[in-house]
Amino acid sequence: MKKSFRPVARLLLPLLCLPLLGAVSGIGGQHAVAPALAADDSGEIRLTVRGSGLPVPRFVTLKSDNVNMRAGPGTEYPILWHYRKTGLPLRVEAEFGVWRKVVDHDGTTGWMHHSVVSLKRMVLVTTSSARLYTEADDGAGLVAVAERNALLELQSCPTQWCRVAAGDIRGWVSRTSLWGLIEGEVLN
Repeated sequence: MKKSFRPVARLLLPLLCLPLLGAVSGIGGQHAVAPALAADDSGEIRLTVRGSGLPVPRFVTLKSDNVNMRAGPGTEYPILWHYRKTGLPLRVEAEFGVWRKVVDHDGTTGWMHHSVVSLKRMVLVTTSSARLYTEADDGAGLVAVAERNALLELQSCPTQWCRVAAGDIRGWVSRTSLWGLIEGEVLN
């Protein structure tokens, strides 16, 4: 049974952080914990407490085929899902120490330890199929057709076309067929 913890997590994380921030804020005028708050284009605030320093949101991938998603940032929280697909892309929404709040392609939200995710970029085909071309053009030669849920290595994405690879196959695919990119993101 799938349970949604999204509303609770959005309320609890800021509330849990406030006492922590107040308790460590005054030793010699220096902060032991420095939260980073940033608003994106939607006006939603992203929270990073003692995180990696990398931008949030961003995409990461699973390092192995044995990863747990938890209800909160710690091993004391229950496991919501068990992931069994190496390379699956996830969007990092927030950071709390060594924990990353992630969202998968289905919209499932939870927390994972930083050691189980990688900065390697992969994308997931979300349409029924995606055509890979020799060049970034519908009129170019067809290289292959990737089926729904196929994982492709993301090599670059300078425009509305992305260069991807799967084994020895390389080609260009329309970014509208893919999940694993932030809207407007340019990768060279």
